[in-house]
Amino acid sequence: MVGTKCCNNVYALLAILLLLIETAIALDCYQCTSEDEWKCMDDELVKNSLMPTNCSHIYGERYCIKSVGRYGGGIGTKRFCSAVHMGNYCDYVKQPGDKLTYRTCVFTCSGDGCNLATSVMSTKSTWIASVGLLVTLGRLFYR
Repeated sequence: MVGTKCCNNVYALLAILLLLIETAIALDCYQCTSEDEWKCMDDELVKNSLMPTNCSHIYGERYCIKSVGRYGGGIGTKRFCSAVHMGNYCDYVKQPGDKLTYRTCVFTCSGDGCNLATSVMSTKSTWIASVGLLVTLGRLFYR
């Protein structure tokens, strides 16, 4: 019985460590701008018509970004790869000369194709939280 409990803890620790290890495989993100491709604005249209593409052209790529806001002369969406975590937030912005205040949002995630829809938690964070919850529940119910 003691050996089984020890092995379960080791497996849980290994699972968490595997999630934290960076892989050498390039990330694939949706990459588009609604200025060039109107489908980029709608999550369902992106899912049905665009494919995530390789981010190896960005040195140190680790994140997929979805940004919604004011670009150029209008409101639009950009989906792209980044080496920098840009956060997860929405803000209200009024540029000099604007009559209106615009809502802009940035969503950062770290899994292949994760910048399809808005997400507050990154993919890796979701997995870590899930594994932590499973380990906790396992300890509570299997004593």
